[in-house]
Amino acid sequence: LLLRLASGGGERSGGAALRDALRGAVGPLIGVYAALQLAQTALRAERYRLLLRGAGAPAPRRWALFLATAARNMFVDLLPSRLGELSYAALLNRGCGIAAAACFSSLGIAVLFDVAALALVVAGLLAAPLAASGGRGPLALAGGALAVLAVMGAVLVFWGPGWAVQTARAAAGRWAGRHWVAAALRAGERFAEAVSATRRSGVLGRILLLSLGVRVCKYGGLYAAFLAVARGSFPDLAGLPAARVLSALLAAEAAASLPAPTLMSFGSYEAGGLLALAAGGAAAGSAAAAWLALHMFSQALDYGLGGAALALFALTAPGRRGAARAAAPRAARRVAGLAALAAAALAALLAAGWAGRRWWAGRVSVAAGPPAGGQAVPPVPAEEARARQFCAGRRGRLVWSSNRYGQHDILLLTLPDRALRRLTTHPHTETFPRLSPDGRQVAFCRSREPWVSQRNPLPWDVYVVDTAGGGERFVAAGNAPSWSADGQRLFLQRDGAAVVEHELATGRERVLFRAGQGAIPPDVQLQTPDYDEHSGRLAVTLRGRRLLRMTAVYGLDGSRRQTGGGGACQLAWSRDGSFLYFVGQGGRQKNAIYTLPAEDGAARLWLDLPGERSHEYFPRQSNDGRYLVLGASAGGQQHEHDRADYEIFVWRIGAPPEEALRLTWHTANDCWPDLYLEPGSP
Repeated sequence: LLLRLASGGGERSGGAALRDALRGAVGPLIGVYAALQLAQTALRAERYRLLLRGAGAPAPRRWALFLATAARNMFVDLLPSRLGELSYAALLNRGCGIAAAACFSSLGIAVLFDVAALALVVAGLLAAPLAASGGRGPLALAGGALAVLAVMGAVLVFWGPGWAVQTARAAAGRWAGRHWVAAALRAGERFAEAVSATRRSGVLGRILLLSLGVRVCKYGGLYAAFLAVARGSFPDLAGLPAARVLSALLAAEAAASLPAPTLMSFGSYEAGGLLALAAGGAAAGSAAAAWLALHMFSQALDYGLGGAALALFALTAPGRRGAARAAAPRAARRVAGLAALAAAALAALLAAGWAGRRWWAGRVSVAAGPPAGGQAVPPVPAEEARARQFCAGRRGRLVWSSNRYGQHDILLLTLPDRALRRLTTHPHTETFPRLSPDGRQVAFCRSREPWVSQRNPLPWDVYVVDTAGGGERFVAAGNAPSWSADGQRLFLQRDGAAVVEHELATGRERVLFRAGQGAIPPDVQLQTPDYDEHSGRLAVTLRGRRLLRMTAVYGLDGSRRQTGGGGACQLAWSRDGSFLYFVGQGGRQKNAIYTLPAEDGAARLWLDLPGERSHEYFPRQSNDGRYLVLGASAGGQQHEHDRADYEIFVWRIGAPPEEALRLTWHTANDCWPDLYLEPGSP
């Protein structure tokens, strides 16, 4: 059911949406979440230590208390209705020899102050919007209600046990002397005495501050994890106000605390968060996928940390040594041993998963970091002379993406002077530049992290910059931009699964095509989409689980035409829409450029470069339709689009392949060229 909700009604399968959300998460923000989770565990442990000392019990070592608290965090999530809170009392009583009365009194007071701190957080969330809207009456009402609840809770926790024991003793009458009744009354009296001692100990102010710290770390960490998922895969959710996200986190926690028959809070947690986000206008599919990914990240950390902590606690707790060990039940030791084995198995599984992921990443050549910048190489004199002659007779500009200065930047080469400069110098990866119809602007992609492989279509934003320099501006979340004929709109790939039309002046958007809608199959990526606005047809490369790769043309009317199989990619329209061209196999070094009629017809070879560089990619027709610019490598191991040593070539369409000119001489990666020639250039 959760995966069905995450599918968004057909955009992608739920599994694909979840997989992309997990893969696209922003790593540093997940690290912030992990650090804050450790911090809130440490604050909880310190709060328990103060409460135990206030109750007159000997507080265990901080390390043992931290381990017990981390295990408690795991059990609270594992069982519904917060029954896992009892694991804290069981661990301290059986593992550290702390009296049950002190364990339960510290647990009860901690829960009370959790509620009090939560009330303060809710008050803060309510105060800002109500004050801004002039709603002082509702604000006062909400504040008064929270204050009444806090007072009632304090009375119930601090004085309720004593009154309850007195009432029970009076009601027991002559039954008070029976063994089991007397034992229950004595346990109640010890609990009431522990609570009363804590109230008189003077630690409650510090307990409240620690409880606030716990809440700040908890929700701050979850908010960071939410941003990690949203910024990586759901830009519409990444822009939500923090107050709305925090409200959804509170709703999810409240739903997970209900007495629902769920395991590890799956279902109830997502339901609370999804309803809160959807009520604010968020797309249900995106919200479900994001919330499920958030839950899985939190589960991985909580259960990994909690399982390891439980095993360490079982092996090192003071109650496991000496006389206490002899008094411990044999069953408890068996459970501890099984917990240690389970934690070791979990650690081995995580290590195997990490190693497998690294192995698979190597298999598909997704690099963990940026490639080396390379160095300039001396050009062949005869080829350099031909390239110089070509540039000297023309006015225009050539752009492409290159990492020769470190990260991939957008480079601009002006004609006829061949002056080379960097249009962008941002520390993040920039690629896929496309010149506007008048040649004055460049649309391009920028990664949201310092380094992102071009194989990952998710964590990218589209920007526009002037070719004269300056004027850079953010457009929208997306990838693989292309211009409309009038230069007023951009067509973007969004989330790897949709093609969106974006108006530059207004920011209005319209989804043109989406995976899972019309003739496009679900669970596929729409790679390098090229939309022909005159015919309303999209040329695109599809990749997916059930379908390794194919190229196809889809119409707004629902039509479909498959144009190539697994060996074809980078399908694009000619400038006049009369034919298509693509990268296919069968060339001298595997790849070659082919053309295809716009309607029915067979593909034919267009260009297969001679010489040592004949592994072609990134073909792009010039604005006037007379030239083709492309990248070419030496093939073999020189294949990866953003790592291999591709050089930029230009070819006059229809000329012999031998007349293609090499324009760059550098061992860095050069990719995705685009050429604009001013009117009148030969």
